[in-house]
Amino acid sequence: MLVDPGNPTAQPRTAADGRTAADGRTAADGRSAADGPVRAEATDAAPRRRRGRPNVLSREQVVDAATAIANEEGLDRLSFRALGARLGVAPMTVHRTIGGLDDLHAELVRRTVDEFTATFVWPDDWRSVVHVFACTFRDLMRTHPLVLESHSQRAPLASTESDAVVARVVGALQQAGLPEREAMYAFFVVYDFVVGHAGVQVGRGDSDAGRPERHRVVGEILGEHSYDDRFTLGLEIITAGIEARVRTSGSATS
Repeated sequence: MLVDPGNPTAQPRTAADGRTAADGRTAADGRSAADGPVRAEATDAAPRRRRGRPNVLSREQVVDAATAIANEEGLDRLSFRALGARLGVAPMTVHRTIGGLDDLHAELVRRTVDEFTATFVWPDDWRSVVHVFACTFRDLMRTHPLVLESHSQRAPLASTESDAVVARVVGALQQAGLPEREAMYAFFVVYDFVVGHAGVQVGRGDSDAGRPERHRVVGEILGEHSYDDRFTLGLEIITAGIEARVRTSGSATS
């Protein structure tokens, strides 16, 4: 039985894109079938950008994330892929923001050291100057292992304020009575002591296997070993050595 096309007996089906299945169907853009076939691409929705993956980062965001990774996992684990995963962006986005990894390493150290040097409160006495420098530098190494690792594997700890710190300590040693050249080397003696001490403590961590009193002689004499006592005594011995050197220099020039 033929059905009059002008009087359909059933409601036309509606497609997902808004078009009807009848001959008089209407496209999403308002055109009817009489205007010509409706192309699918005209009604396809534009692809949506994934949420939570911004295309723009600040250097501050990258450096913050890099500092966390380096301190938690070590500099060797720092990569554009690791940074991208932590920041929720593509690795290339990180690269465009920060440049090369060598530049990033340098910036990590520079910012971290500058933050610590800003906390220095310098006393007047040269012994106290040496003590403040050594203790603050040790805290920096223990709090931010990335600084110790970078110093050991890459380069000296250069930062915006590092020259001013060196000049302050060397100047105090000159005031104590050391010649300029010896004052500079005395600074390095203190510096190397701090780096070495922090390297041992950070490297061994808190594991029982790394504790010095596991050695029989250490256990017999000390009982329980203290890194704080060890550091304090070492610094006192260095200070006493500087004082002895000053007396020797003074008697030689008199």
